[in-house]
Amino acid sequence: MEIKKLLDRFFATPARIFFTVYLTIMFIGGVILYLPFSHTKKITFIDALFTSFSAVSDTGLIVLDTPNDFTLFGKVIILALLQLGGLGYMSFTTFFLLTFGQKISFRDRLILAESLNYPGVSGLIKFIKRVFFFVILFELTGTLLIFISLIKKFDFVEALWLSFFHAVSAFNNAGFSLFSDNLVSFRGDYLVNFTVASLIICGGIGFFVLNEFYLYYKGELNRISTHTKLVLGTSIYLIVFGSIAVLIFEYNNYKGLWQCNWQERILTAFFTSISARTAGFNTIDLSGFTDATLSLISSIMFIGASPGSTGGGIKTTTFAVIILAIYNYIKGSTTINVNFRRINEEQIYKALVIFSISFIYITLVALYLSKLEKITFTQSLFETISAFSTVGLSVGNGGVLSLSANFSNLGKIIIMATMFIGKIGILSFVMSLTSQKKDIRIKSPETKILI
Repeated sequence: MEIKKLLDRFFATPARIFFTVYLTIMFIGGVILYLPFSHTKKITFIDALFTSFSAVSDTGLIVLDTPNDFTLFGKVIILALLQLGGLGYMSFTTFFLLTFGQKISFRDRLILAESLNYPGVSGLIKFIKRVFFFVILFELTGTLLIFISLIKKFDFVEALWLSFFHAVSAFNNAGFSLFSDNLVSFRGDYLVNFTVASLIICGGIGFFVLNEFYLYYKGELNRISTHTKLVLGTSIYLIVFGSIAVLIFEYNNYKGLWQCNWQERILTAFFTSISARTAGFNTIDLSGFTDATLSLISSIMFIGASPGSTGGGIKTTTFAVIILAIYNYIKGSTTINVNFRRINEEQIYKALVIFSISFIYITLVALYLSKLEKITFTQSLFETISAFSTVGLSVGNGGVLSLSANFSNLGKIIIMATMFIGKIGILSFVMSLTSQKKDIRIKSPETKILI
């Protein structure tokens, strides 16, 4: 009886449920991938576990060569794990319960709303049905478009399998590829580049935004919300800024971007700017990039995708709110207005907390990994942010395997923990480990501190 009370107390918050369930799924995935019929060569359990953590968190950092080191069964398991990670276990559970006519409890609705970053529980069931509609629509469309390009190089069945795998991986912002060089061999392929980039964007802007566009198109919504406008505006700015900045920072770097012709330079810069947000696909070996470019990509990775999406990072809205707060404070304003709407002070405070905790965590981990693995701080920081923001880009092993492949077991465990924290969210992770205090309405007398 005491054990039941302790369990009920521990699972009192959605954050703790996410913590436990995702960790369990990751370990089960690692065990399955470690089975003899999942891989083609002898592998360690830590590498199998690392692959599972990377797949469920939709990161894409690899310590094994996915196309060559895993059997078809292993690849299917990886595909299932990254799909499960992208949509969330609660989305799958709810969808199957609804399919078999089961009712969803109010507690489960709260957990589902939390997992999808959905405001409230009103209209949640209709929303989850649309989420699966969006997933099927985008992934099948992406499969068809990629297939048009791949059928020229592979037979029908293999082209279809490769197209489906990469479409699912792209929409879920996972970055897993069945090509040893990722998408480097498709650097000049416009159809593959724009299809994968479009899937990354659609998966990264969030299901709430996709749902709003759907309702607006059907005439069930009169106006687009401030949230959606802020997400789209910030996303477009980051894509354009990132593309131009990569071109500028790589100017005359013939080990990096300048090894390509001008058409490929522009296409690669554009693709890198999008993929660096949280997807992790690459069409060029990043180990040849300058430190300035890698630092730029690190900052883009840190921001990441949008709330309620398949991507990670501190989120575009967090970044936008902080920038707006800085801008308004410098102007002498104590409020932030967007689209003639005022942003709540609690949301501003939350954005600053997420940014601060994330920055401190990444810095400490990067410093420790730099010393532990005897690598430069730039490399360590890049790998840490890539794991934390569930991106998957790396500067190791000539762009084939991630830098983590050369790490010690302790280093790999640290990266695994970072991917896990990035998946459930740094704030959710911290809240799952701490006891929640009730809001105290009685306020202490105000004091002033010199800042």
